[in-house]
Amino acid sequence: MSEYQHVEFRAVDRPLTDTELAYARKQSSRAEITSWSFQNFYTFGDFHGNVQGMLRRGYDIFLHYADFGIRTIAIRLPNGLPFAEKLWSQYIGSGELTWSPDPRGNGGILTLDPYHEPGELDDLWEFEKYLRSAIEIRKRIQLGDLRALYLLRLITLIDSQEEPLETLEPPVPAGLGEIPKDFHTFLDFFGLDSLLISAAAEVSPEQPNTHSQEKLIEQWVSSQDESDAKSLLHTFLTRDPVAVKAETIAKALNGKNNAGWPTVSPSRTGLELLTRTEQLRKAQNEKEREKQAAAEKRKAAKQAQDRKERMELMVKDPNKWLRKVDKLVKARGIHNYETAAETLDELREALADKDGKRITHQHAAHLAQKHPTLNRMKSSLRKRGLLD
Repeated sequence: MSEYQHVEFRAVDRPLTDTELAYARKQSSRAEITSWSFQNFYTFGDFHGNVQGMLRRGYDIFLHYADFGIRTIAIRLPNGLPFAEKLWSQYIGSGELTWSPDPRGNGGILTLDPYHEPGELDDLWEFEKYLRSAIEIRKRIQLGDLRALYLLRLITLIDSQEEPLETLEPPVPAGLGEIPKDFHTFLDFFGLDSLLISAAAEVSPEQPNTHSQEKLIEQWVSSQDESDAKSLLHTFLTRDPVAVKAETIAKALNGKNNAGWPTVSPSRTGLELLTRTEQLRKAQNEKEREKQAAAEKRKAAKQAQDRKERMELMVKDPNKWLRKVDKLVKARGIHNYETAAETLDELREALADKDGKRITHQHAAHLAQKHPTLNRMKSSLRKRGLLD
């Protein structure tokens, strides 16, 4: 059985320069490469390019999927983590969620690489939605959203080589009950139930007041003096303006929205979270069963009422329904034969006397005599006891 691997890089802040594109092309001879993306798949062989080199030369997101267990997401953060190290170190460094700082500057690469046994997870094919979710996670981290960092650590806690039975979760940030849809998609990429977030959110405080990206940029611009503005203008006019814009936005967002983000001290183990998730799943399934049962009850009641009204009409004009039976038989087809037999059966019950039985049985015999080759029709009539 052949394997399948999907490798993709995506640029978010800006397109790659010609120099960066040249580097990307050296990493693979058969990938589809543009200034915004690098994509390749393998049914035999592996990607041997330099992932961190690619992320430090223009691309911002890396996704690696293999149907034998690999599911890796790497995120480039050009201005680093917008959290104090004392805080982010409680989430990062598990062995499967790592931070690789750049040789120079504050930037680095955040990599999530949990372990999965071959065949443990269902196969995936729609990678675009998972890339979009990774881009949203990156944006949230840059905005100082501690919930995004918690989500990454939660994945390694539950779905990794660690001992989830005993390992404590990290500090639980506020607002877990109000997370973007992409967070659930991100969990899905790693084969985890989105109810895991619901379980975690049960101890999460209310979400703090946060500012939009536009508001944070506005605040940052207002804080710049004339000298800063002139320096930025000079940089904008002498360097790649797209790159400068991306760097400036990242700088404006860096660390502006994470101060004092409320958290709850960890108290639950991975096992407790998994157990609670299963309890929520059972409750949800039971609720769905009750909902389905109620819907089926309403449907049955509606069908019973419709049948009652139909049979009342049959009593008033039996010949009308006999003509309908004739039309159904003339139209041919198994469904029409079944409907014709059902209609005659209802007519027999609606008339509820000897005449009803006589009329319907005589009409069934008439149909059999008129259409001697329609064996499916005669079989339908016999099943209803209308034909000997």
